[in-house]
Amino acid sequence: MSQSNQPNVAADLSRIHSLITRGLKVSLERSQAFAQDGFPDDSTREGFVDYVQSLVSVLHAHHLTEDDLAFPYLRDLMPGTPFDVLTEQHQQMIPILDEIKAAIEAVAAEEQASEALNDLNRALTKVAELWQPHIQIEEEHFSIKKGAELISVDEHIRLAQSFAKHSQEHSGPDYLVVPFMLYNLSPEDRAIMASAMPPMVTQELVPKAWKEKWAPMQPFLLD
Repeated sequence: MSQSNQPNVAADLSRIHSLITRGLKVSLERSQAFAQDGFPDDSTREGFVDYVQSLVSVLHAHHLTEDDLAFPYLRDLMPGTPFDVLTEQHQQMIPILDEIKAAIEAVAAEEQASEALNDLNRALTKVAELWQPHIQIEEEHFSIKKGAELISVDEHIRLAQSFAKHSQEHSGPDYLVVPFMLYNLSPEDRAIMASAMPPMVTQELVPKAWKEKWAPMQPFLLD
């Protein structure tokens, strides 16, 4: 995805959509493969469990941020946008996310986890079927171009900071979620997202202090 470095919360939300979309795709493909062939080793199982748990955490926090901050802010600026429909779609995903959490906990606990992996795959499929039409509505109504037209640069910066803070408060653990977010993005978009994070996080914590904790997820992430 090619995007300008100009501050734009529509671009930020689209970037989150991209990394969640990839997370869903990888989780679907790998859950099916592992259900058929099993895990090659315990490290792969651990990494996959961490990856899917991070996906659920990021997706849930993203929806909370939209419901609590983004949609209320945009209602007056964008009359005619179906915010109530979008919020209802968020609500429809909550019990499915609970199914995913229960299935991945079973995957972590069971040595022969093919049944739990099949349950996981079915739940992920339900989310994926809701996800694509959902983000299509959001991005059609709140495009990057529209964001630039409606909101000043300073306000984009303020909103981005408040959205990031809210999301961080409702997701975690940071040592898994931050690498999950960064390394499910292309290098270009990863650099943009990283530039908004404290240097301590991107230069010290992710590559050094946290690396051992998130390393098992690496086979599922982009280079």
